[in-house]
Amino acid sequence: MNQQKRLQLIMDQLVKEKSLSLQDIISLTGASRDTTRRDMIKLADNQLVTRNYGGISLKDSFNKIDSFLDRTNNLTQIKKEIAKKAVTFITQNQTLFFDVSTTVSLMPQFLPTKKELYTLTNGLDISDQLLRNTLYQTTMLGGKLNRETRAVTGGLPLLELSKYTIEVAFLSCAGIDEKGIYYAHDEDIAMKTLIRQQAKTIVLLCDHTKIGLTHNFLVYPFKEIDFLVTDQKISRELAEKIGKNKIIYTKESENV
Repeated sequence: MNQQKRLQLIMDQLVKEKSLSLQDIISLTGASRDTTRRDMIKLADNQLVTRNYGGISLKDSFNKIDSFLDRTNNLTQIKKEIAKKAVTFITQNQTLFFDVSTTVSLMPQFLPTKKELYTLTNGLDISDQLLRNTLYQTTMLGGKLNRETRAVTGGLPLLELSKYTIEVAFLSCAGIDEKGIYYAHDEDIAMKTLIRQQAKTIVLLCDHTKIGLTHNFLVYPFKEIDFLVTDQKISRELAEKIGKNKIIYTKESENV
């Protein structure tokens, strides 16, 4: 069963049950534990479900599922375009932090090969992509592995991160509205707060599906973000709150 069919099956079942555990989804789709986790992350990243301890629950955004499934491949291309645009912020001899994010995880394939860079992350998938696509010195923060987010969490990565001065941090988010930038997990609060302290520049990568959405934790006011890279024109009202000079679009025509 391909991913599109699995996602449709999961969402159909969520309409009936309202919430599903990891094991429920494995039984429903017949997929492996790792594949099921990736399916859950994909649904959560696109604001279709809320992830909770051991499973997912239905959000009010169920009516987005049809269009989401139709544009699954397109979303991947959109995220690639955002990732490629974000790479333009990188110069020589920088220390870079890469957030746990499906969009940020696409950046390593576009990183410049001839620049001396030091890369830092707390994400398993980001580390893997950095090793596969670059020869940079890469450090993965140590600590407790979170099976759901595939990230290192807890106090140890925060202690390690506090020792670094970061030129550019590339982050994503769970949602943006007129109040600021939202994240899904409580461990995001301390990590993102510390990243702001340690990083000279924060570049936020966010596709249009997250614009206008809220999530569990409001972590950043707009003044804490230096640049936002996105793919579609943001409303004038929200753009003014963010700061028009901070917004970078993947299409050059949108930057005019």
